[in-house]
Parts: sequence; structure tokens; C-alpha cells
Amino acid sequence: MAAGHSNYSVAVRCRPDGPWQQLLPGVLLLKSGPPTRRQRLKAAVLYAGPEAQITGVESLRAHGLHAFDTNDLHLLIPSTRRLSSRDYVRVERTSRMPRARNIRGLSFAPPYRAAVDAARNLRDPTEQRALLYAPMDAGLCTIDQIRAEIDAGAQRGTATLRAMLDEAMPPPLVNTVPQGWAKRVISEAPIPRPEWHVPIHTEAGEAVGVADAWWDAVGLAWDFGNQRDNCARQRHEAFSRAGVVVVRTDVSELRGNTDGVILALARGYYNAANRPRPTVHVTA
Repeated sequence: MAAGHSNYSVAVRCRPDGPWQQLLPGVLLLKSGPPTRRQRLKAAVLYAGPEAQITGVESLRAHGLHAFDTNDLHLLIPSTRRLSSRDYVRVERTSRMPRARNIRGLSFAPPYRAAVDAARNLRDPTEQRALLYAPMDAGLCTIDQIRAEIDAGAQRGTATLRAMLDEAMPPPLVNTVPQGWAKRVISEAPIPRPEWHVPIHTEAGEAVGVADAWWDAVGLAWDFGNQRDNCARQRHEAFSRAGVVVVRTDVSELRGNTDGVILALARGYYNAANRPRPTVHVTA
């Protein structure tokens, strides 16, 4: 309007055969054809206002979890606002606006909030479990953050989620945050994918230790976590006695020195591949 358009001229341009289209009330896309995913996100935030946050599946995708997808967009707005859901945008008023994460200029709810918001609006237990565990397994949040969010938020639809968090978690998920960071590093490393949390024994059946990550073809173990405790040193010594090449990485390196960790893993894999494989085996 400030540029000189009238309601009529805008309406004419937004006809089905026109060059513009209205995505949401008050929000125009100045081109024809289907909007991109980012254009849909930006339009929703323009419609809902600067305080709005994108949550649910779209927030998880923005944090790197692209296995999930949806046509709907879930937005959080302060409880003092009055705004209706429209078209593909579902608006939820909340008195608990989380601290937003700015990703490429758009505001997203943190992963633990997004996972709970997405899961409590589903009915399929398999999908709910996947949404809850995926950000934990990727190292984006902890089970305590998920549990705290369920306890503090709206109770509607959370009974099943509470039961899922109380389930016995398999060993690979016990220390899920460092493993999530490790998986990110591996996704960028020029070596094959390993097995995770693998018990190793000698040929005689003697326990050597549990490798956080294991490349069976070459006999390479990766030990990540707190490298300053006695347990880490004992594991390293046991693996070395068995002839296993070990790469040791501290948690701080996983988070802040990805390139250095990748280089250490590549060297470790090269060294392990160029020596006889140790006579150890994996146990289920």
C-alpha cells in the first residue's frame, strides 16, 4: 500500500493467473508457482509477528534432523497475543516461550521443546518415540531436558510420552549426547561408518572392553568421553595389549575441534588398515 498499490490492484495481481499470490493474510509472495519451504516459513513468521517461534518438525529439520517432514507448520506465540491458525500454519499461544535459536534469520524453538511439541500432537507411538529420541541421539539435547519440558508444559497428550521416557533405554542411548556429537563427526570423516558401543573379546574369550565405536574390518576402536579418568586409561591399555589401534578423543574435542578429530580418526584408520588385524572378536 505504501508503494502506491490499492486493494484492487493487489487483488488483481493475486488472481490464479496473476504474477503474485497471497500465502497468508497480509503476506504476499511476489511470484507465481509453488513457494519454497523457506518462503513458507518466512511467510508464517511475517503473519505471526517477530515474537513467533517455529517449533515441531520444522524446528527439528532446521537443527539437522531431515528424516522428519510435514506439510503443517507449528508456531508458538506469547499467550498475550490473539491470532488464529490459518491454512498451513497452526498457532499455539503459550506462557512459556522458550529461548529461541536463530537459524538463517528465522527463530526456532530449541530441539527439546520442538520434539515434545511435535510428539504430543501425534497418535502413532512409533512416530512419537522417533521424535523424542532423534534429537537425543543426534546430541542436540539430553533426556533430562526432554523430561523437564514434558513436566513443565501442557499436560494434554503427554502421558504416553512420559511412559516412553521411563522405558529401559538400550546401551547405545545411555550416553547419547557424546555419541550424537561423535556421529556428526563420523558423517564428515572420509572413513567407513562404525558400529557403536561394541563389546570386544580376545580369541580365548577374555573381555577386552567396550569400544564406543568399532571398525571391525581393521580392528580400530574409538574411545570418546572423559579421557582424564582411570577407566579411560585402563580401557586404552587393555585394547593396546590386545593389539587394537585406539583413537582417544575428549568430549571437548568432539564439540570444538571437529577437523582435528576427523584427522585423528583418518590416521588411526590408516594405521589399523596397514597392520595385521588383531585376533579379537565382537560379542553381541
